[in-house]
Amino acid sequence: MGDVTNDRPIADRIEVAAPDFAALVARGLSRLPRPLRRRVVLAAFDRARDAFNRGDLEALFALFAEDVEYGPPPPLHEGQLLRGRAALFAFWSGVRERYDESVIENLSLDEASPGRIVRRARLSHRSSTTGEELAYVILQTTELDKGRVVRQLNALETGS
Repeated sequence: MGDVTNDRPIADRIEVAAPDFAALVARGLSRLPRPLRRRVVLAAFDRARDAFNRGDLEALFALFAEDVEYGPPPPLHEGQLLRGRAALFAFWSGVRERYDESVIENLSLDEASPGRIVRRARLSHRSSTTGEELAYVILQTTELDKGRVVRQLNALETGS
């Protein structure tokens, strides 16, 4: 995999370079009419998917609050919520060390209420070193405040 920063779309570059500005824009977009807001949210989650798939944690977590509460996918983590962006970086860096390939696929996305998004997604992880493979489907609830992700919880979809 090459340098992920060279593969970033312009919107990701702005979020990484100027997260306060990007959060302000995101906050303004939350006031759009629902159909237009839905398109913006879909595009944002598609960019998040792409950042995850290329291993660009900096772009992925650019709009997460410094004190975010995060519940990792259960197949990867048991225990209490992680707190803070630094904990997310450490967690996902560890996953990236264990699995050299991690992929997410968005299956569905719904705005449950303004500032609360529920996504259904399929994740898979593979280690070429150990041959270990892991695949599962999550239900992810993301809560936004002032253009920032303040809480994100991942639950294993039953029956997947």
